[in-house]
Amino acid sequence: MRPAIVLQASGPNALGIVRSLGRAGVPVIACDHDPAALGLRSRHARPARTADPVTEPDRFVEDLQRLAHALPEPGVLFATHDDALAAIGPREDDLGPGLTRPWSPWSTLGPVLDKAAQHAAARRIGFPVPATIETTGEADLERAIATLRFPMILKPRADAAGFRRSFRRQVLEAADGVELRAQYRRAARHAPQISEVIPGGDDALWTLGSHRDAAGRPLASFTGRKLRQWPPRFGTARAAEARWDPDLAARGHALLDELGFHGISQVEVKRDPRDGRDHLIEVNPRSWLWIDLATRCGVDIPLACYLDAIGAPRTWPAGHRGDRRWMLALKHVPAGIREVARGEWGAGAFAASLRPPVVDGVLDPRDPRPSLGQIARLARR
Repeated sequence: MRPAIVLQASGPNALGIVRSLGRAGVPVIACDHDPAALGLRSRHARPARTADPVTEPDRFVEDLQRLAHALPEPGVLFATHDDALAAIGPREDDLGPGLTRPWSPWSTLGPVLDKAAQHAAARRIGFPVPATIETTGEADLERAIATLRFPMILKPRADAAGFRRSFRRQVLEAADGVELRAQYRRAARHAPQISEVIPGGDDALWTLGSHRDAAGRPLASFTGRKLRQWPPRFGTARAAEARWDPDLAARGHALLDELGFHGISQVEVKRDPRDGRDHLIEVNPRSWLWIDLATRCGVDIPLACYLDAIGAPRTWPAGHRGDRRWMLALKHVPAGIREVARGEWGAGAFAASLRPPVVDGVLDPRDPRPSLGQIARLARR
């Protein structure tokens, strides 16, 4: 069988892909610049070192070229972060036939990585988006203060990796004009969007995860919602829940149609408690952190992508089991207990996040080395 090559295999999303394909008998190569990356430790994968696509994008592509030349069969790439997509995209023709990219070409993918283009596509089809102003200077900042409602957030349009390196968070928050001006001056070089905050807790954040073939046909679709993230309100998932929502799936696929995107993606929305409408948060044109929950619910999105890439497509029927949870126990449980003790999170909501059946994004007795690596890393911290 042709090998699958999982890029930036440091997190639970990469581990979910590695384990899904490995259990299906697919040979997997896990790539990362960090020798301690979780995916490199899995028994289902052969580890390979590559340069960091953020700091050395050209060398990263050259490492993939060398890897392709050493393979007996063309490999199928799986991206887990935007960083790999942004490094490969401008040089996609350089990869040649030895590496299959099961996602849209750069002419389509490049704009999808730009949140302003995502918002424009959503508006064209009537998909709600938070009130937002794209900034190019101080005049746009003052227009935001005059026309938008506080609280507001500043988030990068495209350079998410650079923004995270600068601020160690995904967004900057502002409660009033004074704070917004200060935050904008910190982030101005990233040309951030300024958006109103949609009210609601972490559990109002819903996801459509899917794989679509080159004709835009959904081969596998999953929906669910976050239960808790870190940092709260604007962070990454620590606990999530599967719930099939056919209306969300239909609206999300309509947006992906408008963007012209195929491949694995996540459409994330926030359900506004004021009117029940789903507002677009972002489209991630690659796997997302808790993709393994889809697999555990019978919708194997990594396998759907792999089979499509090798010319043996299979379709998973719409709908899946719900009321199954996912978490990162080593991070979620201790922090959840602290938050309940401080009154920052309800005891009932915390207990519900642990209600069986629940799966962990890292802990797996059948594949223990990633778990041991995570425990050692947390202990060092």
